[in-house]
Amino acid sequence: MSDEQQDLNLEDVGAGAEDVSGPRRGGLLSGMLLTILKWAAIGIGAVIIVVTTTIITVRLVSKGNNPQGLAAISPAYAAKAEPLASFDGIEQIRGQTADDPPAIFLMQVSLGYDTKDKEISVEIGNRGREIQDLILKDISQKKAADLSPAHYGEVQAELMDMINMVMRSGKVKSVMFRQFVVQK
Repeated sequence: MSDEQQDLNLEDVGAGAEDVSGPRRGGLLSGMLLTILKWAAIGIGAVIIVVTTTIITVRLVSKGNNPQGLAAISPAYAAKAEPLASFDGIEQIRGQTADDPPAIFLMQVSLGYDTKDKEISVEIGNRGREIQDLILKDISQKKAADLSPAHYGEVQAELMDMINMVMRSGKVKSVMFRQFVVQK
């Protein structure tokens, strides 16, 4: 009988141990669910890191700049002046340069002035021949090399200053070449 009791005792001990020590498995669904949740957490963490890094970088780069809501004004855009009225009543000017042998020049000039200034329009009209004569005398004293397109800006500024010296009621804002030909 003692042998039988021992067998029974061993069986009882072994049977109880299997139930306690074996892993509990919830099935295939719970394992997949854990994997999906793990990858979702990793993805959300990556998105949070990228967004945070982007926000910090943008703030560091735009530190001291104008806010994005306000458009910055470029110097080229800010320097644009109001449109000018133009006087085209000066006839075509022909003459010779100071070169030896002289070159022939032919030019047509328009004068720009403020659209609100009505008096200067009348004065430019009255002084048309005088302005034409001033331009002819000034350009005739120059050499052909000084009348190349590279020097147009300088020539226009010089003519504008010279014309404004004789004006009384206002100032000419620009001198525009409608035609400017120098032939050697």
